[in-house]
Amino acid sequence: MQRRLVITADDLGVDPDTNATIVELLREGVVSATTLIPVGAAAEDAVRRLTAAGFTQPRLHITFSSARGLPPWRPITPGVSTLTDARGMFALDPAYAERRATAADVVRELLAQLTWMRELGLRPAGLDSHSGTLYGLYGRSMAGQAVDFCAANGLDFRMPRTLSRTLGLAVRGLRRAHRSAVQRADTLRVRLPEVLVSSWLPGTMVLGYGQLRTEVLHQLRRLPAGTSELIVHPSPPSAADWLPAAEARKRRWELRLLRDEVFHRALRRAGIEVVPAW
Repeated sequence: MQRRLVITADDLGVDPDTNATIVELLREGVVSATTLIPVGAAAEDAVRRLTAAGFTQPRLHITFSSARGLPPWRPITPGVSTLTDARGMFALDPAYAERRATAADVVRELLAQLTWMRELGLRPAGLDSHSGTLYGLYGRSMAGQAVDFCAANGLDFRMPRTLSRTLGLAVRGLRRAHRSAVQRADTLRVRLPEVLVSSWLPGTMVLGYGQLRTEVLHQLRRLPAGTSELIVHPSPPSAADWLPAAEARKRRWELRLLRDEVFHRALRRAGIEVVPAW
C-alpha cells in the first residue's frame, strides 16, 4: 500500500495575517488541508478569504480554550458553563474544559461550531481538536464522544490510529482510552490518519531551522503505509506581536519548511504522495 501524506496548516481564524499566509500556501499547493477555529476573532475573515480562493473544505478545529496573547474567545453556544470560566469565556488552559466539561455541553458546542461553518457555505469534511482538548492529553479523554459526533455528522477525525509510545507512557490511562476510541471509529467507519507528524518540541527547545527540518523528515521517513498527516502552524513575522518569541520563531520556521525544496525532494525520494484531506 502506498504512503500518503496530508499536509495541514492549522489555526485559520486566529488573526488576518495568519489567514492570508495559510490561504496563500493553499494557492501554492504546498499544503493540502487547513483547519478553522470558528470562535477566533478573525474567523469570518478566514471564511471570506477561503471562499474567494475557492477552498471550502477546511476542517473544524474544535476549540474549547483561548490563545495566549490574544483577547479571550467565547463559545458560540450560550450557557455551556462547564466549558467556560466565570466570565463565560474559554480559559487559557486547555485542561480546564477537559476536566470540567459535561458530555451535553461538549456536544452542544461541537454542533454549534460545525453549524456556524456550514451556514457560511463551508463544507468541513473532518474534525480535530485545538490544543488537544478532546484527546485526553490532560487526563480525561473525550475521544469516544468525538468519534460518535463524527459518525453522526459524516466527518473524519484527526486522531492517530497509532499512538506514540512516549505519549502513551506520559499520560495515565491514555493508551487504553485511545485504543477504545480507535476501535469505535472502525466500528462506525470514521476515518483516522495512521500517524500524526509534527515538530512536537516546544519553541524554546527548537534551536535552529535545521533541527526542525531534521525532526520532521526523520518522522516522515518512518511513515507506515496508508494516509498520515503532517501538522504545521505556519505564521508570518507579525505573529511575534502575540506569541512568545520562541514560539513565533518556530512557526516562521514551519512556514519556511513548507517552501523548502529539500523538504519536498525528500518526500518525492521517499515515495510519499501528498494528498488532500479525505
